Amino acid sequence: MRKKWQKLVSPHNVHKTLGDTLEFFEDLIILALTGVIFYISIIAIFDIISLVLYKEAKALEVIPKFLYLFILIELFRLLIYYLKERELDTSLIVKTTLIAVLREVIIKAPHFKFEDYIGASVLILVIGALYYVPKYIFRKEFYRMKKTKVKSLRKEIEKPDNI
Repeated sequence: MRKKWQKLVSPHNVHKTLGDTLEFFEDLIILALTGVIFYISIIAIFDIISLVLYKEAKALEVIPKFLYLFILIELFRLLIYYLKERELDTSLIVKTTLIAVLREVIIKAPHFKFEDYIGASVLILVIGALYYVPKYIFRKEFYRMKKTKVKSLRKEIEKPDNI
């Protein structure tokens, strides 16, 4: 009995057991959040349908609700991606943030002052850069570095051994 207890409490086993347990609870939390977002999305769809069919809504009333639904969809995709890959996709996070900022700008634009337009423009430019730079510029840099590594490995393999 004592050997089993010592084996269970050894640092490696404690780390593995604790890590597995915490990952299980993390998955439960993510699944619960996914279910909540799915439920809220269904309610938002019914809200849009009822607004369009029964209340003869104007476009300015419907557009923010559509954008809200797009935010929910992006969050849903982000949670699904996290469950599959066990990592966060920063481009999805930035894209969702951009949609949320654009939604707020569309809703509040009639009440903006000149400074608000400048601030919103700068914010949108920064978020757009956050989306564009890692996705396209760093990726090109990564592939360029990968090609030079492959070339150097090929040269090393083709070099005859001096034994």
